[in-house]
Amino acid sequence: MLGRIVSLAATLENKTLGFYQDLVGGTQDDFVQLSVSALIKNSLEELYRLPDEDAQFARQWLIEARAISSRRNDYVHSLWPAQGNGDLFGWRRRRMKDGTTKIVKLTMDDMHADLQRLVALLKSRRLLRFQALVSGRQHLKQ
Repeated sequence: MLGRIVSLAATLENKTLGFYQDLVGGTQDDFVQLSVSALIKNSLEELYRLPDEDAQFARQWLIEARAISSRRNDYVHSLWPAQGNGDLFGWRRRRMKDGTTKIVKLTMDDMHADLQRLVALLKSRRLLRFQALVSGRQHLKQ
């Protein structure tokens, strides 16, 4: 299940990159060095380029993408100690922006729920609608 989350998160990152490239008129080689969190942040800042209804849909998609990308990092960077009773859980220390440290604890139920969230975000109809907002680059001013 962890591999599936990582694999789908890579797809999410690729689709976010393509969206941002098209949103700002970049080429296929532009912005490839940016992390998914930077791509999402930059995309959110550039949504003014889209009509309001489209921008609202894109904003919601990007906010969900940011949340699930953060969870992906929690899964990948957590310790998953073996338990004698067969329970599976993960944990990690995450440094917060305010300098504090938070302990993130994960369970198999969390993993199932987050995998479903990721799959829902990448479902064909929803993903295609997201990508179509910038396809053809018609929103760019000439």
